[in-house]
Amino acid sequence: MKEKKYPMTYKEYEKRVIELFLETGNYSTKEEKLEFLNEELLKNDPDFIKNLYKDDCFYYDHPERFGIAAKYVFEDTNLLGTPVSNLEMLF
Repeated sequence: MKEKKYPMTYKEYEKRVIELFLETGNYSTKEEKLEFLNEELLKNDPDFIKNLYKDDCFYYDHPERFGIAAKYVFEDTNLLGTPVSNLEMLF
């Protein structure tokens, strides 16, 4: 069996980022956030989350450049810090 290069596949990453986005914030409902994702963001930029994943994979691949924190980029704390935060700002 082939070992995964990253702690998450793209599909796992996308699912977790969306779950965290739906769980955060106090000012809107999950339905409003889903509508934003499906009707606005991903309709206009279908690769938005995929590009965040690529950035995180690059970060993960270069611990010599970014330090030990690069190995933790796929943990919830870091997902909340960048990809989910980006979604919150756009929302």
